[in-house]
Amino acid sequence: MQIWLNDEAYSPKTASDLLALVGELSLPEQSVAIALNGEIIPRSQWQSTPLTEGVQVAMFQAIAGG
Repeated sequence: MQIWLNDEAYSPKTASDLLALVGELSLPEQSVAIALNGEIIPRSQWQSTPLTEGVQVAMFQAIAGG
């Protein structure tokens, strides 16, 4: 399967949902926001949101600053 992750082609190794994709990418859950086909997906729905062929995933990491 191939998805689009931040506008680049990506083939998940084992991830089948958004929560598993965050884990596969070794990202800290608490500092990531995810949009699927342009719609923000609440963290509570990541595990129940499957990855499908060609889906557009945008991930944003919060960055602390001053």
